[in-house]
Amino acid sequence: MADTNPSGSAAAPTMDSSLPLHFDGLTDIGVRRLNNEDAWWIGELGKEHCFMDPGPAPLHVNLGADGAPALLLVSDGVGGANAGEVASQMAVHSISSELSNALAALTDARTTRRAILAALYAANTAIKAKAVAPEFDGMGATLSLLCFAGKAEACWGQVGDSRIYVCRDGRLRQISRDHSPVGRLRQEGKISEAEARHHPLRNQIDQSLGDPSNLFQPDSGIEKILPGDVYLLCSDGLSDGLWDREIEEILAGIHTMAHVRPAVQRLVGRAKQASGRDNITAVLALVEDVSAAERRPAGKKWLAKVCQLIQRTPAAPPPTPVPPPVPSRPPAPPQPGEPADGLGH
Repeated sequence: MADTNPSGSAAAPTMDSSLPLHFDGLTDIGVRRLNNEDAWWIGELGKEHCFMDPGPAPLHVNLGADGAPALLLVSDGVGGANAGEVASQMAVHSISSELSNALAALTDARTTRRAILAALYAANTAIKAKAVAPEFDGMGATLSLLCFAGKAEACWGQVGDSRIYVCRDGRLRQISRDHSPVGRLRQEGKISEAEARHHPLRNQIDQSLGDPSNLFQPDSGIEKILPGDVYLLCSDGLSDGLWDREIEEILAGIHTMAHVRPAVQRLVGRAKQASGRDNITAVLALVEDVSAAERRPAGKKWLAKVCQLIQRTPAAPPPTPVPPPVPSRPPAPPQPGEPADGLGH
């Protein structure tokens, strides 16, 4: 069980006002699969939420001491026939239900992290029990989870090779680590991103919900929240279709709620166009930087004032023309018998 707490590039926010959080999700079956084994869930625990349907607009909550925790989930099912689809939907429903029932315990990052681990173990047990039936033999699911229980820190949980990213100050960083042989090689710097795409073991994972072994060890951690952060949870159908630099480029352009849905659509659409071999799912969350949003209109007002002052200032009168200098007359030539310098004796 891993625990990380990176400090990021700046201090955690200390403002008294709440932080606006905008989040949205989208999934696509891809071009080769016959069914969609991905599942996603976003919303406020115990309140409004979306499951596999983005709705008319992105969801919005205010992160603060009085707000309900916001939860984001992405799961990728494993198993034949419809078993993977069943497993991924069981995963997101089980975990969202477990955490909704534990609202009283989600008071700070440490208690929230413990509740997340308990929910992951409960989902693992439920899926493992379901997989005893012959029609669900071998089913399992990956799970990536991000929970905002306040305005200073978020807690995350991870099983398998779905991913959690953050884009901060225009730079992409993977928060989670892949539970796979190829993921470990990449994290250790032994292979490149391009080599991982073509590695013979690229489709193997060694952790999943419903794993029949007794070696279930989910990862979890605490991540500082900063205004302007953009978080992405995605299935491997997206991370296999887009290079990190492409993901970074899209996330770096998200600054307001109006940018969130187009960015989700761009991520899924580009991954489908580039690959589409697997189901593709993306869930985005923007912690809006309100101070930056306020500075932009202020700048426009200042520019407008400058323009008004320029228009009101009377134009300076044109300069008085200066007549050209009158050329002086050349001296008269000396008379015969007179010295050349014009001086007498």
